[in-house]
Amino acid sequence: METELLGTPSVVLTTRPFVSQARAMSRMRGNPDYGLAIIDHPIVILTHDELLERAHIAAPQAIEHLVDR
Repeated sequence: METELLGTPSVVLTTRPFVSQARAMSRMRGNPDYGLAIIDHPIVILTHDELLERAHIAAPQAIEHLVDR
């Protein structure tokens, strides 16, 4: 969200357990509809291939939010 203030469009990548916190933060910052790319949790224990699968899920979400601005 900070990069938005600097003029760079961005999206927050979050895992499902943290969606409510991410939405609360966006509301607190005055942008309740801020774009979220949401993937399954956890990510730190994933193999390279599993992480790529999550990236394939997140990328279209991020693109959609960035294009819809």
